[in-house]
This record gives sequence, structure tokens and C-alpha cells, in this order.
Amino acid sequence: MDEPVRRRIGQDLCRRRHAVTGVECHLPDTHYPRPHQALDGECWHDGLCDKCRGGGTWGSTTCDRCNGVGFTLIAVD
Repeated sequence: MDEPVRRRIGQDLCRRRHAVTGVECHLPDTHYPRPHQALDGECWHDGLCDKCRGGGTWGSTTCDRCNGVGFTLIAVD
């Protein structure tokens, strides 16, 4: 029997994907409220997609607003 996955707060990576480029956040899962950051230095803020409500699909197709990742970019001034 497989052992259940155990989350280690502050030790696991965030791994949130950028809605447009698809790059992953490499910061620890406790980086909030700092922005997500990819290995190439790209930073972004995002929030739950208001079209698919985080499910990644709209009807039977991939959500065109978030590209299937369930989150959309937020502009922070």
C-alpha cells in the first residue's frame, strides 16, 4: 500500500503555474504574500479564476482565461 503524501509546511515548494507562460513557482509554499517567482526571475501575483472557479475547464474545454491552471494573473500597482 502506498504511503499518503504528507505536506511539510515551509519545506514543500509552491509549484503554482503561471497562467500564461506555464512556468512554476520555485518558492517555499509559505511565501505568501510575496509574489510567485520562477527560476528565471519572473514574478507574478494571481488569484482563483473567476470564469472556471479554479477548475481549469469551462464546459468541456480548457478554460481560455486561465489556460487550465485555475488561476488568473492579478495586476498589483
